[in-house]
Amino acid sequence: MTGRDGDASNGNQAGQANDNRKAGEIVSGFADNRVTLSVTGNLMFITVENEAGLSDIHACLAEGLARGLVRTNMLTLVDATKFYGIVEWEAMYDIFRLAPWGSAPPPESRVAYVARDGFFFQLVKIAAGIFPKANHRLFKDRAEALDWLLEAQPSV
Repeated sequence: MTGRDGDASNGNQAGQANDNRKAGEIVSGFADNRVTLSVTGNLMFITVENEAGLSDIHACLAEGLARGLVRTNMLTLVDATKFYGIVEWEAMYDIFRLAPWGSAPPPESRVAYVARDGFFFQLVKIAAGIFPKANHRLFKDRAEALDWLLEAQPSV
């Protein structure tokens, strides 16, 4: 179970996660303010809803790594179309320190961000600086983002 109730540094953000019984899905946060991480094949999907925090993304990624669902070079789609919260910069660096993101062998590590508007452009540029071994791109359309991610998959 993912949760941060005992973490004093996140006392005001302490969320309650579901029991995460679904094999490829992890959820952290509250009912309306949550992060959902799911894995389908080589693709990781992270959905950030309302005022969920980056600490919830960290909790999902940490659990995913512990369960062997998440690898450091996965093709990742971050859906922030329902996100209205603030960016917790320290949590962004905590995510960076969690694992050597983008350092595993091919395929190329890509992260596609889907957002309502260009506000996220600066966030994507900053994320690219923090996580330089991955290719980051912002999209307004989920289908285009997914197409871009799938271009990086090796041919069978």
